Amino acid sequence: GRCGIFLTTSRNMLMFHIFGPLALGTSLGIPVLMTGIRRYTHETNRGFAFGIFYVVMNIAALFSGPTVDALTIWYKAGGVDDDADADNGEEATGAGGATTGWYLSSYRAIVLLAILANAVACCISFTIREIKLETPASVVANGASEKRNDETNGHGGEPPTSGVAVFRPKTGSPRKILGEIWKSPSFRRYLLVVVILLNVRQIFRHLDATWPKYMVREFGPNVPKGTIYDINPALIIILVPIVSATTAHIDPLVMIHIGTYISAASVFFLAMSTTIWSSCIFMVLLSIGEAIWSPRLNDYTVSVAEEGREGTYMALSSAPLFLAKLPVGILGGFLLEKFCPKNLEEGEERHSRIMWLIIGLLTATSPVLMTCCWGYISKKDTRSCEQGLQEGGKYLGLPAIQPAAEESSSLVKPFT
Repeated sequence: GRCGIFLTTSRNMLMFHIFGPLALGTSLGIPVLMTGIRRYTHETNRGFAFGIFYVVMNIAALFSGPTVDALTIWYKAGGVDDDADADNGEEATGAGGATTGWYLSSYRAIVLLAILANAVACCISFTIREIKLETPASVVANGASEKRNDETNGHGGEPPTSGVAVFRPKTGSPRKILGEIWKSPSFRRYLLVVVILLNVRQIFRHLDATWPKYMVREFGPNVPKGTIYDINPALIIILVPIVSATTAHIDPLVMIHIGTYISAASVFFLAMSTTIWSSCIFMVLLSIGEAIWSPRLNDYTVSVAEEGREGTYMALSSAPLFLAKLPVGILGGFLLEKFCPKNLEEGEERHSRIMWLIIGLLTATSPVLMTCCWGYISKKDTRSCEQGLQEGGKYLGLPAIQPAAEESSSLVKPFT
């Protein structure tokens, strides 16, 4: 898909590659990445592992900001201003206004870097094994049993098993798989959580599409938007390992609840002031909230998914998010045109703060709805509750599970 985007000069072919191969590759890759983390971790370290995974993604994002700035501000292939032409919806033009053919534009250079990164990832993927890790409880029990047997037989014995086993995915028709999953109360609660989080997750869509246009139109084409954007991945890299390590014992849903309130509050700083500093504060607060809830959402996903069905859970849960991206893009474009237009008539002013107020109010619906639905979404099936966290060979039990009237479940108290 990216190769097609890099090589084409046709707008129709560009749209085909964006909505065809690139979309297909993304839909296949993301669930597999999440499933792989579950296979290579167990309950005691899974939350921290997802934190590290999130850090790695943001390290890439950290380098992408200065790269985008360098290629879009300073690199002008053939004297072409890609940003200006793209904003006007026109074909790229070179010196004298002549329409150009294929050339290594700023954006093609960015896509080329993505192609090289994909090639490296493809090579690494051939080294991955289809395995799973057993829980520490079984490892300790097996090791202790073997040690006792060895001592009885009068020899030292072998070290305990590593807990690595070959994993064989479950098979079945799509209809059967979907039927089994839908019958699970945990999946229905999980799906409701995903739908509730749609608005707060869409702030990242506005961050990628609406916010850069806002920055250029309010502060000029040379505003270092990529550098300001880098505040987000830089803070994520610092905060996520700390937050993941110190809150591993807290239920993922509680962390999601807290973090979404912080992320939603960040948007209102843009609604209060149209300054570079307000954008920086927005980015800082958004990053703090993201560090709290976003990695734990992945943890929550695999914790409620039945083993062997994680990919289906993640694919189904991603569907509402991707379906919602289209209206969010339309909304962002409408708000920009209405409150932050590119060209102003004489005496006309931009009202960007109203735009961000509307976006902030929409974003705030997610944490508020989560609070309203907490009694239902925080229930946990007895069979799927974690048995505890292992520490020094012993398990620290979670709070006792109280059966509900309709189904065996427990409630997780918010903010405790």
